[in-house]
Amino acid sequence: MKKHRISAIGLVLVGILFLFPIYILFMTSFKSVSEIFVVSLWPQKATLASIQGAWKPDFVRSIGNSLFVSITVTVVAMILHAMCGYALARMRFPGKKAMFSTIVSTLMIPTTTILVPLFMICKALGITNSYSGLIIPAFFNAYGIFLFHQFYLDFPGELEEAAEVEGCSKLKLFFHIVLPLSKPMIVPLTIAFFLGTWNNYLWPLIVNKKAEFYTVQVYLANLVSGYATPWNILIASAALAAVPVFILFLCMQKHLVDGIKATGIK
Repeated sequence: MKKHRISAIGLVLVGILFLFPIYILFMTSFKSVSEIFVVSLWPQKATLASIQGAWKPDFVRSIGNSLFVSITVTVVAMILHAMCGYALARMRFPGKKAMFSTIVSTLMIPTTTILVPLFMICKALGITNSYSGLIIPAFFNAYGIFLFHQFYLDFPGELEEAAEVEGCSKLKLFFHIVLPLSKPMIVPLTIAFFLGTWNNYLWPLIVNKKAEFYTVQVYLANLVSGYATPWNILIASAALAAVPVFILFLCMQKHLVDGIKATGIK
């Protein structure tokens, strides 16, 4: 019993350690300009001036762009990756093993090595400086396909057999039976894909040069301008940009824990 208490206390302390930088971020957002670099756990005089200054039309537009891109990529990627993983795990067709091996091998290729050819392809297709250039290249990720493939390897075949006896087509079988039962895998991957797209900075910076398509990460980076950087506005903007991520996690926390228990993802 004593060991359990010590472990619990240790976990609480580790949790506080991880949450402390987040607390500092939000607390600093309520500081005045003169207090920004003053080391303190609480502002001497709390003010909303920095948050009000951060809430500009350009910032709101960048938040909207990030939400649109992240949600679109996450939803479409979940459907495409689930379909691909299911086909590779449950169907028989020539070259299946070679195809799966090729897809998984792309996990070993660093993203930075394909940025230039990927940009050249997008430029040739005429989708740079547009939502298409931000969204379409983000669909393809072997990580989701691999995890769905592993999940569907243990999918109960009796359900498929029963559906086929009832005259259910493969497409209807997937969308009405397989996909709804894939929730333990979909929830963790949804959070991972949303966070990955939301926090992506390098690709949106490369593929887009128009301010109207800036994502929030690019917008925040553009606020940094040497000695003229408005640090209070930058910190407040970063705090506001983190709010959608916290809302997503709080809404899906229970489902995430259940998904981890069911799939063993670490």
